Amino acid sequence: MGAEERRAVAVGLYGASATVLREALGACGYNLAGQAADGAAGLGLLSALQPRLAVVGAAMPGMDGVAFVRRVRSLRLVIQPDILLLKPAGMRLPEGETLSALDATVLETPVDVARLKRAVEALEGRPRALPADKARRLTGLMDALGVPRHPGRECLALAVTLAWQDAGRVASLKDGIYPEVARRTGLSPAQVERALRHAIDAAWRNGAIEHQHRIFGDTIDARRGKPTCGEMIAQLAEELRWEA
Repeated sequence: MGAEERRAVAVGLYGASATVLREALGACGYNLAGQAADGAAGLGLLSALQPRLAVVGAAMPGMDGVAFVRRVRSLRLVIQPDILLLKPAGMRLPEGETLSALDATVLETPVDVARLKRAVEALEGRPRALPADKARRLTGLMDALGVPRHPGRECLALAVTLAWQDAGRVASLKDGIYPEVARRTGLSPAQVERALRHAIDAAWRNGAIEHQHRIFGDTIDARRGKPTCGEMIAQLAEELRWEA
């Protein structure tokens, strides 16, 4: 992954924190592509730059860090970034459990370069989950489509999660999605693909036609009669984006 793809933005960080951040990101191979002074400007920056990482100050003008994270997760972004929220030591954040449910990580300040670098590297290495509301929505979509309780359903949920986090992954399933789903499930990439096909076949045999048409409309080849793995993953991920 090149430096251009590893873009980061800083929102609501000033002075020493911004200087330390730039050095730590450089050590991790990130390009600090933009900085915003407040939450409203930060949301515009995320939409414009589509970074892979956002480092956010918990206390900033006009919008607290928790509200900012919630807004980010509701944006229709091609890339849903990792979010690292920096909060002053002793500051109490409202709705602490919400941050975990929104897939955000909190780090107390002040931070030095080494500590911030470790935090960024830890974000990269962790398996990410859907925010809680998106996970509930995906469960509802799979139920409506008739996706059975089968290993393929778990594979589909993980694949859609990856596609929601980064839409570019769908362009190459065998490189961008199957290996990661295989790593998380203990299956091989080939077994992941077979499980997904089985889940789609079962859904299209047993699911409600009205739900299939509502979600997929006329995007499915009439001669084939059901979506491919890539079409299924991409459309369900897009449903989660449009919900915002």
